Amino acid sequence: MAQFGVYPNRFASGLVDLNARQNLEVAVEFETEIHPKRTGEERNGSFLPRQRQLGVAPSGCSDPYGAQTLALATQRFDFSHFAPSVALTRHEVRAFLLLTLAPEHADRFARVAQLEQALETRMRQINARSPAIDGKSTNPFVLAAYAKLFDVQHLKQVDDIVAAAKVFSSIETAAGRVVEDVIPPFYGWEQIDSPGHTLLSEIDSARIAGDTIELVALKSGPMCINDSMVSQIANAVANNWVEWSDHWSVDKVRYIVGMNYSTARNSNKKDWHIVRLAQERAAEHGAVITSSCTTPQGNRPLAHPFFEAEMGGKALRVETMQGRALWAHIGGSDDAFLEICWAMAKCMEALAVPAGSVFTTREMQEIVDFAASLDVPEVSDAEKQWLVFFARHFADELSN
Repeated sequence: MAQFGVYPNRFASGLVDLNARQNLEVAVEFETEIHPKRTGEERNGSFLPRQRQLGVAPSGCSDPYGAQTLALATQRFDFSHFAPSVALTRHEVRAFLLLTLAPEHADRFARVAQLEQALETRMRQINARSPAIDGKSTNPFVLAAYAKLFDVQHLKQVDDIVAAAKVFSSIETAAGRVVEDVIPPFYGWEQIDSPGHTLLSEIDSARIAGDTIELVALKSGPMCINDSMVSQIANAVANNWVEWSDHWSVDKVRYIVGMNYSTARNSNKKDWHIVRLAQERAAEHGAVITSSCTTPQGNRPLAHPFFEAEMGGKALRVETMQGRALWAHIGGSDDAFLEICWAMAKCMEALAVPAGSVFTTREMQEIVDFAASLDVPEVSDAEKQWLVFFARHFADELSN
């Protein structure tokens, strides 16, 4: 009998209202899920199990015991191999900046200048709407709490805060599309633009590499994948990979769930659960798993970032990549993420941080100090600061 995992955050109590059909259907899809403990263990890749009970059967559940109270067990995984720490080193950033000045690399950075221009052009097309106080765009309780905590005294201050926060939020959504439209095509990948719930709808970019079609689903960041997306993407892979193989007339399919920035350690691990669930679903469809995304290890299976399978003379590999590893694969060089960060930094009408600045944001001072330590006088302080600022989003720490 299957044991269904439930996300405790979604439910106010152990009993679930039948009217919450959408949440329940998500619960049915997951057989072994986890709930993150928000402590240092989460940063180390360890997740603690939770148990909940359902007093009613999920909508459409075929479990013969669905009408009874079910104990829904969860599975705990060891992510220590999946999520090693990623450092941004002073040596690699300085070496990259020196490359930008080297005559023998002039052609390469002439191309990066083209990426800069493409990003700048596409960014200008973003429609950043002004927010409104209309009863749905802002939360009066949040505004009251913010005003009290930060000594906001008049509505012009509120206007400035709301404008910055809401416009930032709208741009955050649009920026994912900018990445899809500009960066993979710059590196020679085909952009896939397909309507939802069709054969190619869970694919953003593709390229043929020898006898393999490589497919990428680009996700905006480490926390953007939600429960329903895990099920939707995993099912799409398991159901469609053979047709993808036929569509591109190859026998091997490589499917990558890619995060545009950040690291595996910072991920909510739902990108990995796409891999895990796709493996389960592929096996149910008759695929033979030749390399699993988990290794038995006591009570906590060891998580790996990929699985491989075969069926009917065709081969499948499904994996997850984050940030710099993703762009290294897409761009074909280990420092491709620095190329992207450099192109974005060059888009700015950049000024260096004024001397004596005091920062509220944690690690901003560390970023400025790190940039100041880069001994490349031919590059302006402003450009170095913006480069390191962007690049910090692809690492867990700054290092020598």
